[in-house]
Amino acid sequence: MKKLALVLLALTILAPAFVFAGEEETASDSTGIAPGSYKSWSALPIAMYDNDIGFGYGAKAKIVDFLKKKESFDLILFNSSKGERWYVFTFSLPDIEIRQRKTYPLSFDLKFEYDKYLKYYYYGRGIGSREEDQTELTHEVTQLQLLFGRGFTTEFSASIGYMFRGIDYSNVQKDGAFTQELLALEKKFAPYISFILSHDNSNSQIHPTQGHRLLVQDDIAAKLVGSKDASFNRITVDYRKYTRVFGEKDVFAFRTLVQYIDGSNIPLFDYSSLGGGNTLNVMRGYALNRFLDKGKFLANIEYRFPIWWVFGGNVFVDAGNVWSRLGDIDLGKTVVDYGVGLRVYMKDFVVRVDMGFSDEGSRLYFNFGHIF
Repeated sequence: MKKLALVLLALTILAPAFVFAGEEETASDSTGIAPGSYKSWSALPIAMYDNDIGFGYGAKAKIVDFLKKKESFDLILFNSSKGERWYVFTFSLPDIEIRQRKTYPLSFDLKFEYDKYLKYYYYGRGIGSREEDQTELTHEVTQLQLLFGRGFTTEFSASIGYMFRGIDYSNVQKDGAFTQELLALEKKFAPYISFILSHDNSNSQIHPTQGHRLLVQDDIAAKLVGSKDASFNRITVDYRKYTRVFGEKDVFAFRTLVQYIDGSNIPLFDYSSLGGGNTLNVMRGYALNRFLDKGKFLANIEYRFPIWWVFGGNVFVDAGNVWSRLGDIDLGKTVVDYGVGLRVYMKDFVVRVDMGFSDEGSRLYFNFGHIF
């Protein structure tokens, strides 16, 4: 019955999107999106190395407006020598770049993601957690996100989303510093609902070079929204600023992010995290999830510059801190890293490679899209 209820809920949510997709193309004065073809495609084979996942291989492809509905399909298939299995399918209507700086009555994004790390690591909580306490486990997440939005003006939009999500922990290291804590973790069905407000006057979602972006997001997991194994409220405020320096492709980019989560049943890796090369926790000189706690502050600065053809480079500094309560913040323990990177600018996405340095050594990260 529960599975049937979830299917019915998904169909109910999806129905308006199918109706929208079937409508005739409207003029630009009613939707803000000009009629005409936006057709494009980009594809890239993957062969890379990353400190957290080892040697990896796979492919990424994105096609835009092939159905002539301003839609996009994005697919990532990836495996690695350290056992990551990462498969992502995303459908957007309209495509996020097409609807940038436009008004629109309805947008719909569907994202399915399966991510399994055979070798995942936990270091404890707090800014004082020690690298030598690293404890290994297998971490597996299967999730389906449905997101609906509206562009009220060319700069202001609002979205509401629902994340179906299952989390599993297994193969805990037998003699680690946190073995007993990790063995107590159980498989969870932990969906949550999200409310997102965005004020964005940047000139692109994929290749921003000027403008700013302010995102405020509230994620809620509770029995009321179908989450039987999790209960939390997580608020994230994310501000980004892009300024051209010497030319159209020379960009000074700045981002600051504050997040806090509280609740009676918080899945371990839903805590505010710093470390690794992912968008919301990026500190490229530290391991993935190196620091965890209820609250965090993160600042990233990058100078992005062209090199030749589709290649660009960047230099960066990351800084952050985590805490359990505001009164516990110790700015003297703020961690900092720095580094250099390479960018490959495809038409429909960016490929990034970053080498970060910190007091815990150097790390190499590979992924897609700008960090911010």
